[in-house]
Amino acid sequence: MNNGNLRKLALVWGALMIAVISSTVTLVVSGRLGRGEGESQRWVTEAEYETIQRYSRLDEVRQTMLRDYYRELDDDTLVLGAIRGMTGAVDDPYTFYYTPEELKRENEDTAGAYFGIGTLLQNTAEGEIEIVRVFPGSPAEAAGLHTGDVILAVDGNAVTGADGRSYLDAVRRMRGGEGSQVTLTVRRDGERMAIPVIRGDVKISYASYQVLPGNIGYINISQFTGDASQVFHEAIDAFKKQGVTGLVVDVRNNPGGLLDQAVSIADTLLPKGLIVYTQQRDGSRQDYYSDAAYYDVPLAVLVNGMSASASEILAGSVQALGRGTVVGLRTYGKGVVQSLQTFREDNAGMQLTTASYFDALDRCPQGVGVQPDIEVALEGSTLRPEPDPQSDNQLAEAIRAVSG
Repeated sequence: MNNGNLRKLALVWGALMIAVISSTVTLVVSGRLGRGEGESQRWVTEAEYETIQRYSRLDEVRQTMLRDYYRELDDDTLVLGAIRGMTGAVDDPYTFYYTPEELKRENEDTAGAYFGIGTLLQNTAEGEIEIVRVFPGSPAEAAGLHTGDVILAVDGNAVTGADGRSYLDAVRRMRGGEGSQVTLTVRRDGERMAIPVIRGDVKISYASYQVLPGNIGYINISQFTGDASQVFHEAIDAFKKQGVTGLVVDVRNNPGGLLDQAVSIADTLLPKGLIVYTQQRDGSRQDYYSDAAYYDVPLAVLVNGMSASASEILAGSVQALGRGTVVGLRTYGKGVVQSLQTFREDNAGMQLTTASYFDALDRCPQGVGVQPDIEVALEGSTLRPEPDPQSDNQLAEAIRAVSG
């Protein structure tokens, strides 16, 4: 936390001690802004003063710990803990605070280029961190990590997926310099094992495509971020030239991503209509529509229990508008939208759940997911990296759905 933030915090805490009531309606707060910045005085409302009083206990705890704790404490660490305590108090795994370093890593993930191991992770409903994708050519693939592995510890430090803070800590520990080693303790098929991984320069493409036997176009979207939308539209252009007769969009194990990417992709697949709308707590809503032009071939969307958020927007909108067939298993059930606020003073940030989303049938998947039109469980424990209808019965069912 930079000095500017600490000065502002000091002003607030100072105001707690020196605020004086001037009437039942307005109050005056005065204090020193910082070295060389002189005195500041302003009027505050009664509501603002009540807020100052409410947070006076926070300063009492801070002062007591700085004064009486058995070893010397860092004030920045205490402030960061207070901030994280506030975001954690809402018991929402998608609301949390980023330090500048954490936000930088998050932006690297979005861009798809960083030094690490090359896995896509997701918090599970059981409060664990599961690998939902091992990217081809990555250090994780070379080390033998598998989709479905549950990460228990990183370099001996236990990690959980209980909340966003724990998830970020696990990601932080996996990052490191190129050529350095990190050891992941994972659970696979009930067995605990330690797997060393040599970190490398990871460059990720979040979508891939090919034409399957029977002239069926196949697009896999691992996350709605980075180059996913760009690759998706490249695929559609290629399929048009090749004259494919059906399309399977695979979002199994896709934890979500950016709303605008999901809307852009859905717009390409859907006829004119409402794709999705978001609604805030005051009832205000934002509608997202598809236009009349769309890629008109038989369509199936493949989902499973780890398809979440933006994946559910795509599957739900296809289902709601009767555009295609959803195949697989009931999805994860994340029907809320987050916004990211960046603090310009030091480039820290805060992710905050700000709205719920609904499809054209007014269905919100939060806690319930999207029920597929054709329910079929995967035969075998994990998905293979390359699409193969001979070994992937869910994919085979999706191909049948678009071939009829």
